[in-house]
Amino acid sequence: MLFNIFCIIVGLLSLSFCIFIHELGHFIAAKKRGLIADRFSIGFGPRLFGWNWRGTDFRISLLPFGGYVSLPQLADMGRLEGGEGGESDTLPPISYTDKMIVAVMGAVFNILLAFCLSLILWGVGREIVKSTTVDAVPAQIVNSRGEVVPGPAFEAGILPGDTILKVDNEHIGDWMQLQNAVMTSTGRNAEGIPTTKVMLRRDDTELTMTAHPVLISSEDIRTLGVQPGTELVVSMVQENMPAFEAGMLAGDQPIKLNGEAITSSAFLSVYLQNHPGGSIDVTVIRKGEEITLPIEPRIAPGEASPRFGFAYYYETETERVHRTPIEQLTIMANTMKMTLVALISPQSDVKVRNMSGPVGIVHGLTTMARYGWVDLIWFLALINVNLAIFNVLPIPVLDGGHMLFATIAKITGRPIPRKVMEGAFTACFILLISFALYISFFDVKRVGQDIGIGQSVEASPTSIQTPEVEEVTEATQHSE
Repeated sequence: MLFNIFCIIVGLLSLSFCIFIHELGHFIAAKKRGLIADRFSIGFGPRLFGWNWRGTDFRISLLPFGGYVSLPQLADMGRLEGGEGGESDTLPPISYTDKMIVAVMGAVFNILLAFCLSLILWGVGREIVKSTTVDAVPAQIVNSRGEVVPGPAFEAGILPGDTILKVDNEHIGDWMQLQNAVMTSTGRNAEGIPTTKVMLRRDDTELTMTAHPVLISSEDIRTLGVQPGTELVVSMVQENMPAFEAGMLAGDQPIKLNGEAITSSAFLSVYLQNHPGGSIDVTVIRKGEEITLPIEPRIAPGEASPRFGFAYYYETETERVHRTPIEQLTIMANTMKMTLVALISPQSDVKVRNMSGPVGIVHGLTTMARYGWVDLIWFLALINVNLAIFNVLPIPVLDGGHMLFATIAKITGRPIPRKVMEGAFTACFILLISFALYISFFDVKRVGQDIGIGQSVEASPTSIQTPEVEEVTEATQHSE
């Protein structure tokens, strides 16, 4: 319990630190360029507490959806950030160069922090599933509606032992990149069926195949159904469910049901669907020994079908890689690009509800803290890269919005009316808060499922883009 509380605190502080670094970039640049910086806030809305130092109100605000440095000379935010409006009228104007430098320095500081973190990872290395060689190609998988359907990779002709090189012309360097490329793919044929081009190496021959990814999990994300491993490992046992009561433990390896070998997640689902009732002998390997646990599946409150009550993943071989900072930052930036393209493309299956807000980000940081400090550092670097990219998008409220308005004023030769600017900022701020609240609803649901509250569903690897971060999880988890 104390360790979990510690990890949650680490997650909260880590996210706050990323936001602080971003705003620190704006603040230092503003001071160096001679600008007024009257507020430095972590969070938006009313001030909770803080202190004043050298003319700046450093504060913690009510709504933890980011942060800002109030710079009246850059763009008048008026009542949006707690001011009275019209601050810039009595202050000397600043140049276009000043505006652009101050606006972009938040992103620059995030990239600098990500680079420093990547230097650490370069030195110590990080364990990942490096190989993209397929170990298992299930003939059947379970889709997002709980139906057993043909495996897309199996249908396309992909075989165990094939090494996947590219997905839709995206070079694949490790298993997580493979998952992300499929999930964010935007191919779709004339019948509206998802389509993905896969280039692979079989023996000494390179082949290109067309696969039709299937949507899986409650998140409705695309998958080819290939696996980098064949051994199932229990990741979580849900309390007050049959597996928990029978004594199943995290780390157990389920291998048989009533003596029949478990060959895939589809096998487990079909077996449960067809089971007439009564106890099932679940054979697991625990510390090298086979143990048989009699477990009677049952329907949990609010669910429609019986379950054992455990989540599992496929154990895979990892290796320690030492990628240079440039390699790491390039991969992270490319993943963010693919996610943004998928989010706005009508041909993809990435939806707003797949995104994650502050709750999901902190949960991700907390999870990484449990895995270890190396994974936490990697995730922090990822957050900072995505924070930098997202904030330079030309959207009012974000840094890119300031840069856009400054550029428009430079081109037209006249300042944009304050009412127009304030109206655009206010509208986008409301949309941003609404967006954060909407995705936080799904965040809470996902977090509840991860910790065993409510229905446990398949938690698959997903690229989750938010106003502050893109979170990527590596392990495909399932539940039965």
